[in-house]
Amino acid sequence: MTYSIVDIRKTEISKIALKNSIINGLSQSTKSIPTIVLYDDLGLQHFEKITYLKEYYLTEAEIDILKNKADHICDYIPDGSSIIELGSGALRKTLLLLNSIEKQKKNVTYYALDLMEDELRKSLSPLGEFEYVKLVGLWGTYEDGIDFAANFPRDAHKTILWMGSSVGNLMRDEAKNFVKTIQDKIMNPGDLFLIGIDRRNDPDKITIAYNDPNRVTAEFIMNGLNHINAIFDQPIIDRKDFEYFAKYNIDIGRHEAYYKVKNDVTLEFKAFNDKPKVEIKLKKDELINVEYSYKYSKTEVDALLEFGSLSYVESWSDSQSLYDLHLTHKPPFYFTRGPESHKSVPTIEEWKELWKSTDTLTNMVNSIYDKPIEYRHPFIFYIGHIPAFLDINLARYFKQDFTEPQYYATIFERGIDPDINDPDLNDPRKCNPHSIIPDNWPDLNSILSYRDRVRQRLIAVYDDHDQKTLPRSLGRILWMTFEHEAMHVETFLYMLVQNKNASPPKGVVIPRWRPSYDSVPKANLIPVSAQTITLGHDDDESADDTDPLSLPFGWDNERPSRKVTVQPFEIQSRPVTNGEYLYFMKTTINKEYPSSWIPVDPSLFHYKVRTVFGPVDMSVAVNWPVMLSQEQACRYAEWAKMRLPTEEELRCFYDLHKRSDFEPNIGFSYWHPTDVKNVQTFGSGWEWTSTELNTYPGFKKSELYPGYSADFFDGKHAVILGGSWATHPKIIRRSFRNWYQRGYPYVFCSVRLCLIN
Repeated sequence: MTYSIVDIRKTEISKIALKNSIINGLSQSTKSIPTIVLYDDLGLQHFEKITYLKEYYLTEAEIDILKNKADHICDYIPDGSSIIELGSGALRKTLLLLNSIEKQKKNVTYYALDLMEDELRKSLSPLGEFEYVKLVGLWGTYEDGIDFAANFPRDAHKTILWMGSSVGNLMRDEAKNFVKTIQDKIMNPGDLFLIGIDRRNDPDKITIAYNDPNRVTAEFIMNGLNHINAIFDQPIIDRKDFEYFAKYNIDIGRHEAYYKVKNDVTLEFKAFNDKPKVEIKLKKDELINVEYSYKYSKTEVDALLEFGSLSYVESWSDSQSLYDLHLTHKPPFYFTRGPESHKSVPTIEEWKELWKSTDTLTNMVNSIYDKPIEYRHPFIFYIGHIPAFLDINLARYFKQDFTEPQYYATIFERGIDPDINDPDLNDPRKCNPHSIIPDNWPDLNSILSYRDRVRQRLIAVYDDHDQKTLPRSLGRILWMTFEHEAMHVETFLYMLVQNKNASPPKGVVIPRWRPSYDSVPKANLIPVSAQTITLGHDDDESADDTDPLSLPFGWDNERPSRKVTVQPFEIQSRPVTNGEYLYFMKTTINKEYPSSWIPVDPSLFHYKVRTVFGPVDMSVAVNWPVMLSQEQACRYAEWAKMRLPTEEELRCFYDLHKRSDFEPNIGFSYWHPTDVKNVQTFGSGWEWTSTELNTYPGFKKSELYPGYSADFFDGKHAVILGGSWATHPKIIRRSFRNWYQRGYPYVFCSVRLCLIN
């Protein structure tokens, strides 16, 4: 086998640091030795033996996944990629991937990173000959490998492999920081990261996995003491003074490996590198930690990837559901979905991620004058409208001039929203107030230059104000303009999926669509008892001079809070699917298909479903929520002898049926809807209600944006709640209300039904 070895070590620095780390760890009251001491040449050989033990289920579980899914995983790896494995080991598992790549005839370079040169050679030599896979061994630490990969060309696609649940050897915060470092330093948008993670399994199963009856694991751990003597080149430790001790900490979800001191002993470290002689006294039964093996719940995996700003591609578990491989990728932008995402005033970092999303969508447009939705302006308007709205509000707040060219404010301030049943831009009764429509739009480069100047204007605002002490009135401007742009990201996407000329998003992994063979269980009817709930919240725009910045902001139709009594009702546990709506069409005379579908052969009821990646077959999207107009939802409900929920009913259901094990598909977790769950609160699409958007006691239209809600109190708009796959997490707050015309067919909005009382 032809391969090469590259020495990427920073030897002297790492050896001195390791010696200091050992002494410092043993000098603490809670003693520890760095895990790296376990992995000398002999230690790696011992660990390889461990991976063949039946008790050590992790390796066989990972092999089980790869035997069944290697081809599937390699489908995502582009030709010409570099594959970098962190801690490659014996390559028994990796060989399954390399063979699959070879079978697919993809030219890749595989980099095996490991600590020991001899072990690298032993692993690479017996692999056999490849025609398409080039093999390179990297001799060094994780840090060395990161530095090496950081120097790859920016346009080079990379796939990072981190298998064997090596993530478990790091503290949870350390693991998060490590994943974040990989994402920041190595990965470009579109690069892949495959991570193997052990679950929080049965404690007895975990315990015996690290304490086998043949004591192979014990010998692996005890060899670390021999390695310490080799590191210092001194006979510091006598193994007979210690024994292997292990336990599983179920509360933390962590297996713990220790050296237990048999009798009082003193360790003597001779002077080295200008360090004086060191003596460390150890007491009988004292424990010295050498290794942790963290196990992960689904929530903990999500938190790990969230911190690393990585998006899921797919995940696979072994046949016994003990272990998972998670294929993730670095997206072109990432919206934080944790508690911090709901703070009202956005940070400048959040703005910059939002701008990345807007720019990503702009780059998907191949013809800026296309008008894929007749009720909307062409794309060019929205490219100018988003920065213009920001600029207008900043200028008005600071009593300054608009950004040049100032006339952009007159043509880009507000778009059209005609009555879709009788559109007439010249009749104010049939179209909301809107900006002047020019005979010719400005050219794209001029608009993009204007956009960049407006962004710099906003950055200057943040530079000039401490975010913790800025006036609440300015905080409202920043919040309002941020949410405005976030909402337009979604409306821009409505247009893109309707446009046959649009390109897929750059830097996003294109799904490998496969038919959904799973039948979704019939939606259960969940009973909800009578109760009184609160809608909205108390955000008084006129009190911005006195209210604290910490209070949440909201649009005018969210305030003031109001009590509503909900009578008992029963509601479906999940939204209606594409498959269910297709069955409705097949069994009735109603042949009006949703605008989220594309007809292939309507006579045979053959339709495809629109996505940003192009149309997908109904067999793929059959279990996705159907995206449709409210009028279509009402016709479906009538056929099903059911009804749409009211706003307060749907809000009540969301409040009462939150599920910690369900991660809603919002904020570009995926770039498309996903299969419904048996009990699903929200995600993939907004949901229609039967509630008309209208005024209510206490409503007062906004002074800053008076037409935001009031212009749509026309009896033709209905409230929608929840959020879609393209909804920014900041908008997923309990009080937020969205709305659309009842017949508007393009919104990413689904429906779940209630039993008629």
